[in-house]
Amino acid sequence: MTDDSREPASADVADAWPREERQAVVAQIRAAIDAERWDDFGAIIDDYFFALTAAEPHVLIEAWPRVPREWVAEHPRQLVASAWTHAIWRSADRLEERVERTFTRWVLGQEEPAARDTITLHAMEIRHHLVSGRFVRANDAADDAQRAISAATEERGFDDILGMVLLHVGLARLVVADLGRAAEAFSEAWRWSATGLPHPVAPYLAGYCALAHALAGDNAHAQEWVDRSVVPVETDPHVMTHRLQYAGLLARALLAIGHFDHESAAEILTRVGRGVESGDLWWVESHARARHALLWGDRRAALRDLEHALNSFPSLTPPASLAGALLRADISDLHQSLGNLEAAVHIVEPLSRAQGDPRLAVSAARALMIQGRTHEATEFLEQAHARLGRDASESARWLVLRANLAHLSRASQAARDLLARVRRSIDNTQTYDAAQDAIPGVYQAIVADAPLPGDATARFVPPPMVSLTPREEQVLGLLAAHASVQEIAEALFVSRNTAKTHLRVLYRKLGVSTRAAALDASAHLRRGHRSG
Repeated sequence: MTDDSREPASADVADAWPREERQAVVAQIRAAIDAERWDDFGAIIDDYFFALTAAEPHVLIEAWPRVPREWVAEHPRQLVASAWTHAIWRSADRLEERVERTFTRWVLGQEEPAARDTITLHAMEIRHHLVSGRFVRANDAADDAQRAISAATEERGFDDILGMVLLHVGLARLVVADLGRAAEAFSEAWRWSATGLPHPVAPYLAGYCALAHALAGDNAHAQEWVDRSVVPVETDPHVMTHRLQYAGLLARALLAIGHFDHESAAEILTRVGRGVESGDLWWVESHARARHALLWGDRRAALRDLEHALNSFPSLTPPASLAGALLRADISDLHQSLGNLEAAVHIVEPLSRAQGDPRLAVSAARALMIQGRTHEATEFLEQAHARLGRDASESARWLVLRANLAHLSRASQAARDLLARVRRSIDNTQTYDAAQDAIPGVYQAIVADAPLPGDATARFVPPPMVSLTPREEQVLGLLAAHASVQEIAEALFVSRNTAKTHLRVLYRKLGVSTRAAALDASAHLRRGHRSG
């Protein structure tokens, strides 16, 4: 499978099943049922089940009660279709176990089962493991599914089923934090769907691809896929598209946060409501709300919600999963913003484990930096970089943190080199919210040549703790009293140049470059140091 998940196809295809063809299929179903031609009905379901589930669910809901149970029981593929229809209506996460067993025995009992049936078995296994929190096994089942797809010599039914099968493959990649392969699977699902009927789930699958890119910190490519994921709002929880719509909505929310668009982010999260909480992406909703609260909302309330989520769903949020890593990083960030540094470090411990995930690594290193442990933070980040590799550890947020540490370590040339890379990364990926991680002096350098879009004033990172000398405390007090450089010199009985030197050293310790930023930073001094 080629990885062109970053390049949406430009083919001129509609993203909705043409009305005339859809109505013709619905008419054929009704005619077959009225005439009790069950084999004809089964043939239509074979070719159009998921398309009908997405575009005309009421037709299936009306049809199945009229189909003889005996005939359904004798046709395991139709048994699965019937069970899926009722599971979706009940908002269930998976099929009944007896249905899965019956279908599995039927497929494995054939000498040469159809490729579509073998692939469906793999999709069922992925679903079973995802619901049970066995994410590594779900990922292994996704490997099996993709091997079966690649080995298939006949593709009957693929236009209808493959988009949904590959959706589950992508979800299995997503939960183990393999975001590149998740985006690849979602885009492959979209291609199969968009170039077939075209399938009505195509725009929803584009939303999943957008979400994978947004979670990877690549908002530029996420936006390309969001543009293909425009769908009508579905309010009925009993239809498949109700769940599928949330991937695109959450991608839009993350993009709005990344662009510092407070109003759009709030409006989208209001639309999402709590409808996603029972699906595969509930943790993404929690993450999006936490990031929004970090910038503009009630951080303590967000912290309580995240801690409740981790305590309520431990099997679905292990530290090695994307959900577990992301929510723990969010909790650490919220603690950092509130000054609870011991709690911020504790949630990402052991630090050796945090080095294995780029999100946890950034949060852990930042917490060390804020504690004034700049050298430890730098070493920790270097070790994480060696463990993760360049591709995983060179996000805009990662580069901002490295620039912070270089600035605080007085590595002037390294800081200047990093700042150029930081701004390029932020602009190229459109992850403008990464600038919120910058300490004041670094932030001012990032925006020196051009401002960031949106409400870029919301930054949550407290300045690092520092140990001030009595003389520096005195200078800080004079700054708070709005003393000029000359007045500071006179108060300290030193020359004007010496007063400037004291100011430069103080600014460097606080990680700032202006009087206003120094006063703001002084409000965060802890460990018994005097507040400004």
